[in-house]
Amino acid sequence: MFSWKKKFNISGGEKSSDSKSESKQKSPKLTSKKSSDSTPTSNEQNKHGSQPVEPVSSASRVSNNAENDNKAPNGIPTHSKSTEETSDHPNNIGMSGLSISSSNNQSDDPTIDAKPEQPQSGSSGILTLKIYSGDGFALPFPLVYNPQLLTRLLNSSADKQPSSKIQELNSLMENLRLSDQLEDSNSIPGHIATKFVPSTIMLPGSKNLNPLIYFTVEFDNTAATIQPESGTMDHPVFNKISTFDVTRKMKNLRIDVFCRIPSILLSQSLINNAGNDPTLQKVINNQDVHLLSFDLPLNLQDYTLNSVRLFNHKWVQLGENGSRLNITVDYKPSVNKKLSIDDFELLKVIGKGSFGKVMQVKKKDTQKIYALKALRKAYIVNNSEIVHTLAERTVLARIDCPFIVPLKFSFQSKEKLYLVLALINGGELFYHLQREGRFSLSRSRFYTAELLIALESLHAMNIVYRDLKPENILLDYQGHIALCDFGLCKLDMKKDDKTATFCGTPEYLAPELLIGHGYTRVVDWWTLGVLLYEMLTGLPPYYDNDVPKMYKKILQDPLRFPDGFDEDAKDLLIKLLNRDPAKRLGANGSSEIKKHPFFSQLSWKRLILKGYIPPYKPSVEGNLDTSNFDAEFTSERPVDSVVNDYLSESVQKQFGGWTYVGNEQLDSTQ
Repeated sequence: MFSWKKKFNISGGEKSSDSKSESKQKSPKLTSKKSSDSTPTSNEQNKHGSQPVEPVSSASRVSNNAENDNKAPNGIPTHSKSTEETSDHPNNIGMSGLSISSSNNQSDDPTIDAKPEQPQSGSSGILTLKIYSGDGFALPFPLVYNPQLLTRLLNSSADKQPSSKIQELNSLMENLRLSDQLEDSNSIPGHIATKFVPSTIMLPGSKNLNPLIYFTVEFDNTAATIQPESGTMDHPVFNKISTFDVTRKMKNLRIDVFCRIPSILLSQSLINNAGNDPTLQKVINNQDVHLLSFDLPLNLQDYTLNSVRLFNHKWVQLGENGSRLNITVDYKPSVNKKLSIDDFELLKVIGKGSFGKVMQVKKKDTQKIYALKALRKAYIVNNSEIVHTLAERTVLARIDCPFIVPLKFSFQSKEKLYLVLALINGGELFYHLQREGRFSLSRSRFYTAELLIALESLHAMNIVYRDLKPENILLDYQGHIALCDFGLCKLDMKKDDKTATFCGTPEYLAPELLIGHGYTRVVDWWTLGVLLYEMLTGLPPYYDNDVPKMYKKILQDPLRFPDGFDEDAKDLLIKLLNRDPAKRLGANGSSEIKKHPFFSQLSWKRLILKGYIPPYKPSVEGNLDTSNFDAEFTSERPVDSVVNDYLSESVQKQFGGWTYVGNEQLDSTQ
């Protein structure tokens, strides 16, 4: 199946093992040419009445030819050199449950009939946020009391009132000193300092104002950065407008507040005593500090047909610390308008592959930045990938999880299919793991917990993922994970259903998959265990450059741990990497994994709301930043190339159900 990352090398291209002496290279995916899921469940047999035969798939995954032809003398599958891949048959993907239909009339989008423009009931719209100003923001640490330094800061700001501000500060500090309210006469308490520190400053050599406080506003994994134009950190003035495409009726708009404090504003004594304080360490290392988060309730599900003003110049309290924002929020339902490539400005090429290319684009009406995948229909047809392509789009449209890359829109022309997804530009987890060697226990726990929620969401929709690995995990601008690449997903997999497709990536394959007796969705918990082990140690538990030998290790070798390995992590891994899937932790549902002592300090409710500050924040300068993508692609001129492929009307009809512009229900036929 078309992979939005692997085939297009979305984050920095193929990584070489040269980057780390013991590192592993990216491994190819595997699929078996023998009929995938060749032992259907009883439900599948009742539904389809015959054994499925797999169509041939894309040539970019390494496959094993007929299962029996690829077994070593000991019966262990070997790594074939063939570049031919196979996919699940339509019957086994469960397309009968997807209700994807086609139109009788061929057009640029065969699924849309010409109708008068009208609001889409329960569908899409545009959310407009106006932020005027803020008030009551404080720092969690004091700043140095240095009138000369503060005068220089105020002189470099948009507000030219340094003398009056410093006089006011001197008077206030003297009163605090006389009333014995100062712990340190050389430091300004954080809640007072923000009243005298400008919200923006002009750095030497810079032509633009640099914010010392700013906001990110996130809706459905699409974020905007809101920077002040004047004022102090305590009372920043914004006067900014940001619009968001609404394709799913999300309950909240997420607001995060950050500060960017120059380390020169910390006293030397505070720096010397910073120790392991994570907040102070970020300031010392010139990193942004997260001040607070707030979820603004929207209740969009109540508004489907008419424009509505949700907040009108309202002061919204951001939690209980006194911080607030003055905002207006409007929602306007969309009309039934077809999207086309002309609705997007092409900015950068961020990946290429045999099916087409991926580009960073800007939607012209809302100015939001997305990733757009353009797929050639002819190539999909020639590689028998129609069903898998439609199935992947269906998964992306219906899944609702903060840790999965969401689909925003999909549309088509006569020659191409287009997917518009949230742009996640913090880099692959693979890249970060290769660079750092291994992660800390707390960082590994954080990523594992968010991935657990992602897999749980897929399982709740009877989808098994089957290809969890660092290359398929992206980091967003804050450091939260986003699972992508659903090319090997299997739909209609209820709790005890089995499938037999030989697919995945060699070092992450579960024993039951290698044995070939069929496997359930519990296979995903094995790969979660392999990934956790890799994050903690630097390599998967049974890794070997010799693939057949690695398969033997997966089936036979004991699980070994380095000295000093955390006991809770060890116990969790022993249970996740149990070779008996019936006894594996998670066999009775994800809740038993959540209850393991390894996660005892986590609030799962807080986690799913993105309530924890990620342990690592990627270096990302806004949505236009493409530094985490391969320069080989970003240097290329972005164009939607013209192709002369001709497809018959009957073939065009097979792409019915592709269009997506808003909330998709399980019985949707559009």
